[in-house]
Amino acid sequence: MAATAVPRTMIPVDIVHAKSRRNSSIAPASRRASHRRVGGCSLDRNNNNDLRRKSKMLCADDSLHANEKIYTHCDSIRKLTSRSSFHKFYEVGKLIGQGNFSDVFLVSSQESSRKYAVKEIDKNRMFGKLYFVENEISILKRCDHRHICKLVDAFECTNSYFLVFEFASKGDLFEMIKKFGRLNEQASAKIVYQIASAISYLHSKNVVHRDIKPENILLNNEYSVKLTDFGLACVVTGPLYRICGTPTYVAPEILSKEGYGLEVDVWSLGILLHIMLVGFAPFRSADRSQLFRLIMKAHVSFDLPNWHRVSSKAKQLILRLVTPDVENRLTVDEVISDPWIQTILN
Repeated sequence: MAATAVPRTMIPVDIVHAKSRRNSSIAPASRRASHRRVGGCSLDRNNNNDLRRKSKMLCADDSLHANEKIYTHCDSIRKLTSRSSFHKFYEVGKLIGQGNFSDVFLVSSQESSRKYAVKEIDKNRMFGKLYFVENEISILKRCDHRHICKLVDAFECTNSYFLVFEFASKGDLFEMIKKFGRLNEQASAKIVYQIASAISYLHSKNVVHRDIKPENILLNNEYSVKLTDFGLACVVTGPLYRICGTPTYVAPEILSKEGYGLEVDVWSLGILLHIMLVGFAPFRSADRSQLFRLIMKAHVSFDLPNWHRVSSKAKQLILRLVTPDVENRLTVDEVISDPWIQTILN
């Protein structure tokens, strides 16, 4: 789910290292479609020529759902007699984002005039997968954390779901990185700390997100972020086997098909940190099979000139996150207490 653009005036001069190549974070639907690609997505402009909005999701095998607690019914969804009935509660404004199964609109409450973002999910495009929507709603209704985008309301009519979220007015992290090239260490550490805090909260409830990436991190301002899009989240009761996620950020244990757990979110957090610091992912290929081979090898290189200004402590944290050895990978709480992060925060 996306939001509005990040105005340059809201970003301190020292947060960025590159000039903007685009002014708006929300492109028209026709233009955005041209930025989608099949296979791995990278933020490396030299590798992919231009920046793609998001990579294609992996296909999930429904037969591999062991140890996933999926909420298939949610009592908190309000029923609507028709799609137009939603307008009794919210005035619908401009389109601010699009996904594979949904459109996101800026709305305002008819009662309070307060702005929100509504994700309208087309049931026909989600055929056979509607339980994922009810599961997302059920998990979000159980969440109360300052760095998780709050689900305010949920509605359902014959053809659509309407998920009403608090509105993050400064866009998403993907567009921020795209606009400025990369972030400095201070901004990167603060964002990692906040997302790690949100993940720690989820993991304490045995919830795995499975889709940590810049597109799913919204900004209230340059230093305040919120995690969103729980479409792949589930409660973990044992090793998971469903192959799902976004290729660039997927952990090797998901690809190995030998079972995985909460640790996959920490791997994705490491990919996120890498992208924030240098503007591209550690594993990059237009060919999905080659991308997955690179992920399985998990060789992270700091040889490119982009890394010369990045501290050794930041690099060390990336290596302890982006490791295929789950036993040696940091826990999310160890990320929060990492010396590099704590030094910057304090």
